[in-house]
Amino acid sequence: MARLVSFLSEFTTSVIPFSTRYTSAFMVSEITGGEILAEEIELDWISWAADEIARKTGQRFHVVPFEDVLDGNGLDIVFTLNFPLIQVAKVEMDSQILSPLSYAVNLRTGSVRLRQGIFNPGIRNVVVTGTYGYQNVPPLIQKVATLLVAKTALSAKNGPLIDNESIGDFSQTRTFKKLNDELDRAWEALGRRFPIDFI
Repeated sequence: MARLVSFLSEFTTSVIPFSTRYTSAFMVSEITGGEILAEEIELDWISWAADEIARKTGQRFHVVPFEDVLDGNGLDIVFTLNFPLIQVAKVEMDSQILSPLSYAVNLRTGSVRLRQGIFNPGIRNVVVTGTYGYQNVPPLIQKVATLLVAKTALSAKNGPLIDNESIGDFSQTRTFKKLNDELDRAWEALGRRFPIDFI
């Protein structure tokens, strides 16, 4: 077993030169039942899947540094432009750095609430710096990314949406119905878990 793990780790680094967090060539190969080999997976397909997920959900599922320049609203709370937050490193108001003890952060919603006082009304006078995103890609996102890359790989290998093919007495039927149905169910579940129209 240790030998197999060693072989796979060497093989992974030779096929994929950097870590892909959304999915991997091995996951795509596995979901296609080995019809698509790991070395046939293009890294651009994985990047495209990540971009497609970001487009549909409005979120990136990795750690991203941010610096949001916000308008003070005369309330005790402001919301960052991106969430969920991982960490808030610094909050500034009117070019003054606030003590971390003077505010509370809701990492899930991206809100910063002052313990006392208000954010002075003004234009671009509040700056929040930190990181947002996800430490680990949620399993549902990995599944959607894997299915998207699998569909792309199968289309590249077999031609787009080929249903059946006949040459003489030989007949072969390929369908993406099962893959499409699984992808639709995953997108539907994703829409419930991460509402696309959530504001």
